[in-house]
Amino acid sequence: MRLLLSTTLFLWSLYSIGQTNSNFITKQKAIDDLKIFETSLREIHPNIYRYTPKFEFDKSLENAKNSIKDTISVNQFYNLVAAIIERVHCGHTFGITSFTDDKRGLLPLDIKILNDKIFVFRNFSTSTELQPGSEILTINGISANDLLLDFRKKSIADGYGLTFKDRTIERDFKWKYATFINQPDSFKITFKDNQSEAEKNLSLGAVSNDLINQKVKRLELPVEKPLDCFVDTKNNVAVLKLKSFMAQSIKKQSGQNLKRTIKRSFKEISKSEVDNLIIDIRWNLGGKAYAPPLLFSYVTDKSFKFKRKLIFRHGYKFTYPEFLNRNKFDDWVNRKLDKRINDSTFEWTHHPNTRKTYKEKTNSFLGNLYIVINGMTASGGAEFASLADANGRGVFVGEETGGDYNGVNGGERTYLVLPNSKIGVLIAGRRNVMAWDEIKNIGHGVPPNHEVRPTIEDLLTGQDPEIKFIYELIKK
Repeated sequence: MRLLLSTTLFLWSLYSIGQTNSNFITKQKAIDDLKIFETSLREIHPNIYRYTPKFEFDKSLENAKNSIKDTISVNQFYNLVAAIIERVHCGHTFGITSFTDDKRGLLPLDIKILNDKIFVFRNFSTSTELQPGSEILTINGISANDLLLDFRKKSIADGYGLTFKDRTIERDFKWKYATFINQPDSFKITFKDNQSEAEKNLSLGAVSNDLINQKVKRLELPVEKPLDCFVDTKNNVAVLKLKSFMAQSIKKQSGQNLKRTIKRSFKEISKSEVDNLIIDIRWNLGGKAYAPPLLFSYVTDKSFKFKRKLIFRHGYKFTYPEFLNRNKFDDWVNRKLDKRINDSTFEWTHHPNTRKTYKEKTNSFLGNLYIVINGMTASGGAEFASLADANGRGVFVGEETGGDYNGVNGGERTYLVLPNSKIGVLIAGRRNVMAWDEIKNIGHGVPPNHEVRPTIEDLLTGQDPEIKFIYELIKK
């Protein structure tokens, strides 16, 4: 903790140099916002102290208050809030800012995080010297290691795992740099050249988000359907790819119907009589609550339970309702329907996930099952992985999932707007308690039986080492 604190203070001193955000608030207004934030978070979130003991959480709040001087920029204040949110370790609770400017000050790079190192994946600047595959050593004098340390302790994830954090940091790296540090006009990069291994330096001009999007569009990258199934009869294997459970988004993007596509896929798999099935749920951030048990019902031969109960804290009463986007009528209805366990715990009893015993399908696949996972297998995607693992079904290949094996927080999220800084915070409202006992993987997702991660060369050349590894397992 002392190392984290000293690193934070060092980085903060660097951030204030060249700070582009001129929007400052007084210490009293910042303290007022922290009070509203703290009170609302404690009232709404179902389990703040699940991973961080109360005395540690309280200490982090006190340290944040004590660090505020006479005035503080909104950028620096958000850094304080983000670090407190991270201590909740909840993948469905996060801050939302409005002070970054997408027309200027963005790092013109897509990056990948591999083995605690940052690599260039795409370069959208005019420089041709910084080639994809090069390792970034420093950005504007801050080492890659310090950047990762800082971004990780201000980025959300369920539990203690790092895989979800790293996948979201690499996806949003230019935005996180702008949010957590600043938006300079240029970036001084020290890097290790991917060809010569020599250490080099250069300066990249900041690029607007519109220009980056235009360059991405010109790459004409292939667009994969979110749902896909193909049968490889030659190798006795079927592959079902499910990149999302978000039915409406899938329908809008590709015209596919989630339920019907899953049903047709297993009908095709059943007809093919293959002995091996690969279910690929990498990058699946969940969606419809019915999807995980529906999918599992096609790969089991017995009935099963999914979730035991959904619990929450607030009882639909709030200290600062004027700053919350709550619907008063919905709250009134739910007060009549929900079960009061004690003064601080309530149960939402009318969700089918908790009331239903699910039945296996008549055309279930009962052969060898392989499930491909990564850090962005989260929320509903992670719930399917946990459901399969808890029922002893499947060989898992890839990296640890996001999400918590024993249930994530989500549903009935409340949007809070802090009145002085205008920072938004989306707060999860309920905790999912799964059907199995919490005896393993506490604070972590599903671990892979075989850890397989792509190298930067794999990513640049479009290789898929996880699928390749499974094919080798099948051959053996």
